Amino acid sequence: MRLNRVQEKVKKKKLDGFLITNLKNIYYLSSCSGSGIKVLLTGKSALFFSGLLYDEEAKEKVKEPFRILSKIKPKFFKGLRNLGIEENSISLKDYRQLQKLLPKIKLVPCQDFVEEFRAIKEQEEIELLKKAAMATKKAFSSLAKELKPGISELKIAGEICSQLRKNGAEGESFPPIVASGARSSFPHANPSEKLIKENEPILLDFGGSFKGYQSDFTRTLFLGKIGEKENRLNKLLKKAQDLAIVRIQPGVMASEVDQAARDFLKTAGYGKYFIHNLGHGIGLDIHELPFISLETKKRLKPGMVFTVEPGIYIPGWGGIRREDTVVVTETGCEKL
Repeated sequence: MRLNRVQEKVKKKKLDGFLITNLKNIYYLSSCSGSGIKVLLTGKSALFFSGLLYDEEAKEKVKEPFRILSKIKPKFFKGLRNLGIEENSISLKDYRQLQKLLPKIKLVPCQDFVEEFRAIKEQEEIELLKKAAMATKKAFSSLAKELKPGISELKIAGEICSQLRKNGAEGESFPPIVASGARSSFPHANPSEKLIKENEPILLDFGGSFKGYQSDFTRTLFLGKIGEKENRLNKLLKKAQDLAIVRIQPGVMASEVDQAARDFLKTAGYGKYFIHNLGHGIGLDIHELPFISLETKKRLKPGMVFTVEPGIYIPGWGGIRREDTVVVTETGCEKL
């Protein structure tokens, strides 16, 4: 059980309690989340502070062994000497309020306390991620048929949002990235009024969500006849992605997967144009553990889900990126 695993970690880290403020972590453990909600775990208890806004919803969604309370009070922390907090999500304002509320308790900053568990997906989570990915794939197929010169990037972004919902997604995982021509060398470009044209790269990066789980997908399209340079770069990226995917299996360092794609692009003369990590975990958050980078010295495990997205970005010309999501299996990986 998710809650039991986190409580065991609280005891293992010799903490008297752990306060969860990250809303995705709260949802992961309780199936309920909302602004201002907090969860206090000890080795034996689980308190869900709903606030008045979410009190009724929490009573419907949050199950035992959670105890639902509307407001945090000092008495609920009685007997605690040290309290773990999520340093990546707690605001300075909340931190100071905690210090004032609990002056005799030592606050212990912790990193990725719950996120480490979230990095290994259960089968039910993988099925939800597959549904989000399928809705995204269908939306892309529908959109690609409708693209034509003269449509603005902003209009395409709007159509992406519409197609995601038409094809089963409950919403967008993030605002769609649509960048054409020289603007496609901006990896996270915001859509503009620019009209798309023939014979230029059109970078599309988007994803749909399903029951809280996200998807992330990128392709670079060309209207009209694809040029020799564009065709060569497209094939190089596909090869770089394939080489990385072949390396994915349990026990392999995440850095080795990044290295496989990066070395290939460097040998081909485009290493300096690959300016970001190869991938990132995906689940309740669009970016979560594990991160597939040269700096990540952690081994892959079955159930990890992450993107593989090599890219080449040439200032003044444009960029190409190719992104798919995979799940690590017992023998390798599977594309979602």
